[in-house]
Amino acid sequence: MSELDAALAWDLACGGPFPDPGQLQGDDYFMALALKEAQKGVGLSSPNPPVGCVLVKDGRVLGMGAHTRAGDPHGEIVALMDAEAKGNDVSEATAYVTLEPCCHHGRTPPCTEALLHAGIGSVVVGVRDPNPRVDGGGIAILRASGLTVKEGVLLEACSRFHAPFFKLIQTGLPWVSLKLALGSDDAIGPEGQTTIVTPPAIQSLAHALRRASDAILVGRGTIEQDDPQLTDRWPEPIAAHRRFIRVVLDPIGKLDPRKKVWRPYPGQPALRVLVGEAPPLRGVEDLHLPPAISGLGCSLRHLLHELSSRGVGQVLVEGGAKTAQAFLNAGLVDKIHLFRSTKPIGGVKLNLDGISDWALVAKIPWNTDGHRGTWDILTP
Repeated sequence: MSELDAALAWDLACGGPFPDPGQLQGDDYFMALALKEAQKGVGLSSPNPPVGCVLVKDGRVLGMGAHTRAGDPHGEIVALMDAEAKGNDVSEATAYVTLEPCCHHGRTPPCTEALLHAGIGSVVVGVRDPNPRVDGGGIAILRASGLTVKEGVLLEACSRFHAPFFKLIQTGLPWVSLKLALGSDDAIGPEGQTTIVTPPAIQSLAHALRRASDAILVGRGTIEQDDPQLTDRWPEPIAAHRRFIRVVLDPIGKLDPRKKVWRPYPGQPALRVLVGEAPPLRGVEDLHLPPAISGLGCSLRHLLHELSSRGVGQVLVEGGAKTAQAFLNAGLVDKIHLFRSTKPIGGVKLNLDGISDWALVAKIPWNTDGHRGTWDILTP
């Protein structure tokens, strides 16, 4: 069983666990390298997918690259630039790409053209791009131009990695990850009290989930009770262009304007979600939404559409039993990251009947500071 450390935490936050390149050979090995490279774009490339590319000839890696910012070169182009900078000739090389190369003009030219112009001999694709502007077109162009194209290498892993982009392109909604910290009794602690379920070391590793997301979302109760900043504090340096939106559900604007979450933080703006009218807060954007059908809070589906219009491809729901339950009840959660202690916590229990048939993707044990538990990842 792998030990939970920063590297594994980031892997899990990116959709893993993914295959270890060191345990693979041939095409699988190089595609696993491309997946590792692609992780450099997670949390940075939205609404574009963080595609990874590795260029190989005669078993030697010539160049690698990932797409890390919408409008900047895609992974294939970055890999070609990397090979050129190293003085490597890529003619007749094989390009391993986690997602089908694009074949349309957007902010950047088609990657199919760049691969053909560079003299690439063959392309290995992890998974097809469901974007209607691609959807097999990139592969067809490459084959029609005489290149050998192999599909479906590490298909399951590449599909998992690109699942947030697939959802965004197919539904217009961002990917929703729900982070929960529960005791062995499915409880989160007494209402109105701050309860520590996971030790500081595990809480720190869980911050990988924030770095992999474009926004974090909590309810009013979390702010009232814990007064968090909700900032991205993953230890890796933050890219200058990264934008991380701190979303707070405060339907009638009752939260104290002195709360930490309202303080300005470079690259991490706060967004207050309101249903009614409320006095404005300096430096805080207000988003007015229609109420939920139940009359409690805002329409969460409407909120997700609004976030996607702001370039948000992944949302981390992190705070409050009521907020978590609302997202679960609405069927809007795509993945649950459950940090479960081996000890009972008591207090408020979540109703998890609706996820009893969810698949367990991973179960990673942790044991630190006298506390034990697991990081469980579940999907519908």
